[in-house]
Amino acid sequence: MTALTFKTDRFAELRDERSLGWGAPLVYKPETGSTNDDALAAARAGGASGSVFLADHQTHGRGRRGKTWVATPGRHLLFSILLRDVTTRDDAAGVGALTLAVGLGVRDALAAHATSSSGDGVKLAVKWPNDVLATPLGATAPRKLAGILCEGQFVGSQLAAVVIGIGINVLRGSYPAELEGQVACLEEFAPSATPQAGASHLEREAVLVDVLAAVESRVAIYRDAGFGALLDEFTRHDALAGERIEVSGASPIVGTARGVDATGRLLVESDGLLVPVISGTVARSGL
Repeated sequence: MTALTFKTDRFAELRDERSLGWGAPLVYKPETGSTNDDALAAARAGGASGSVFLADHQTHGRGRRGKTWVATPGRHLLFSILLRDVTTRDDAAGVGALTLAVGLGVRDALAAHATSSSGDGVKLAVKWPNDVLATPLGATAPRKLAGILCEGQFVGSQLAAVVIGIGINVLRGSYPAELEGQVACLEEFAPSATPQAGASHLEREAVLVDVLAAVESRVAIYRDAGFGALLDEFTRHDALAGERIEVSGASPIVGTARGVDATGRLLVESDGLLVPVISGTVARSGL
């Protein structure tokens, strides 16, 4: 499977056409350990807000709770955004709420590339706390299309910058056997615009511009008004709503997902009580 090289000049052209606020500079490496680590190092060195760090391959890509991010080199989007003008709000749930805001932007941008702008043929939804899932029509099990990892850079106890790491499965790739059936890629749902067999019209550079624009929009709303201003949008695209779930973590709980509150906390109905959850790993009960 061909490993593609990200075209930085094409990205710059598209970014300028959209007058995009983020993505200048774009720091590109064919291979790196982790784009989040690159962005955090830049934050400590005084890097500019809105800088984007992107690689075609990560040797130590990571997700939440130390999980490894697996991606075929040169087939996906693996990048991190450095922000200095965003402080997490809503007390302890702040990082989680910011992550959900980012997820809404990623979902919206990818839906525009999935069969139609409305997402006909595939449902894209945000799974608390940090995933974007794709469920083709007729399928019962959603598959992971994108993941988000937000990390802070602190000076003492003060939050100096936030790094938003995003991984998106764009073009078809190969995965370990244990991940087959759990992972989706955007190319599966995007109609080909070229006559060559197997050719895809998807440009990773164009997808990145769309994602940055949509995420910047949601982060601006979050920064100015808090996650409550995005609650209606999240409710429309909540992957867990009404599902029987298990939440593992410091305080394990089993119950029915009842959305999130205005601070981004997951609400779980358990034994007649509505319990807010700040962090944890979620699985559908019995799976």
